Amino acid sequence: MKKLLLSFIFLFSCRVLFAQGDFTRIYHPIINSAELAIVDTNYYEALDYYKAAFDNVKKPFAKDYYNAAICAAMVGKMNTVFDYLEKIVEKGYPSDSLRKDAFFKYVADTCKVWKKFESQMRLVKPSINRELRDSLKVYHALITQEPYTPLTAELRTFYKEYTKKLQDSVMVKDRKTGKKEVFTQVIFPDSLTYFYGKMPEKLIKQLDSLRKINDLKTSNNMRLAVHKALNFIDIYGFPDESLIGLPEFNTKHSRVFRFNIYRQNDYPILDRNLAVSILGGSLFTYGKDLTPMLIQAIRDGKIPPHQINRVGNAPLETNNSNAEKTPNFYSMGNVKVLQYRLDENLNCENRLLQGKDDKKFWKKEQLSLYSEAEINEKRLDIGLETLADAYKKAFFKAHPRVFIINGGSYQTELSYVSSCEVLEKMLKESTFVR
Repeated sequence: MKKLLLSFIFLFSCRVLFAQGDFTRIYHPIINSAELAIVDTNYYEALDYYKAAFDNVKKPFAKDYYNAAICAAMVGKMNTVFDYLEKIVEKGYPSDSLRKDAFFKYVADTCKVWKKFESQMRLVKPSINRELRDSLKVYHALITQEPYTPLTAELRTFYKEYTKKLQDSVMVKDRKTGKKEVFTQVIFPDSLTYFYGKMPEKLIKQLDSLRKINDLKTSNNMRLAVHKALNFIDIYGFPDESLIGLPEFNTKHSRVFRFNIYRQNDYPILDRNLAVSILGGSLFTYGKDLTPMLIQAIRDGKIPPHQINRVGNAPLETNNSNAEKTPNFYSMGNVKVLQYRLDENLNCENRLLQGKDDKKFWKKEQLSLYSEAEINEKRLDIGLETLADAYKKAFFKAHPRVFIINGGSYQTELSYVSSCEVLEKMLKESTFVR
């Protein structure tokens, strides 16, 4: 059946070759099949799906090139690896970061021609609108960096005196020299986020006033950033990877992102969009429902479908009978990894409870008033996977992976239970996916 499906995809690809049509029909469903093949560790099949998806459109996404490059490396197709990595570099991915990647650093250490490839990649100049990208970066920084509001002279004096006392309290004696040295370095913060010791009422009022000024700056920055982002979208269309390249987030003092190029993967680079990050990182969207704009961007191949969940005003359905809002369909596909533990001296006769220290139960979310079929219909309409596929991806992502797989999320929860009866009751009241 899979071979028949692939044959159909390849025939369809020939008819729409390089057509930038509706991505929710000709691209994302095939990418989902590729990701499910990765979940099944079938890298040859995943690579075939990726090729079919790439043949269907002019501008595939960098994260998909990345996953396809890993699959190609897994099956020893190094020429394909280099082709796909070059596509990522063309979108603005730093060529020297490939060697630092969690997966490709090992390829770089063992591949004889990697240095030659790396030298060639340094010559690649992304053809992007740098002026627009730099402008978006400025407004992204407005909503992610804390505005600076200097302290009053009295507050500064108070903090200095307090931190000096704190430093004196952490002096310890060196065993070898017998001299007292500072064990922990205390850094004086010029910040509004700290309360130290018993602060006089006068200084508390000063601090509260400064915080209000800071909050006003923050809200004004958010409004300005969203206004500018929407204005850029009106002028240029939704800015995608091909227009502005991959984002180069400045996350120093960031409230939103935690980016480290040495961590498992460069997700904020390969799986982010600057415009979406601005709209999603701000509390102010002028009362607009941005969902129609985002869905159109998904259909046009500007952003992957899962990006819709990064903007906080995704649609909520309302049930008229009780006026309660239900979760939006696009963010579903979540499971909890539940692990129950009993006291060591307890021994439960129930077979399900044996091996309790290692036993994990996968509990899926409540689907509210809608059937799984109804939810899947709405998800598939914008290129998302079905709930069943999302759960498969959640299982896969519950362990460290090098692939960038969107869809499906999990939350680990460990519970200590007092008796076998209580545990058995908890298991009966939960719905598990496996």
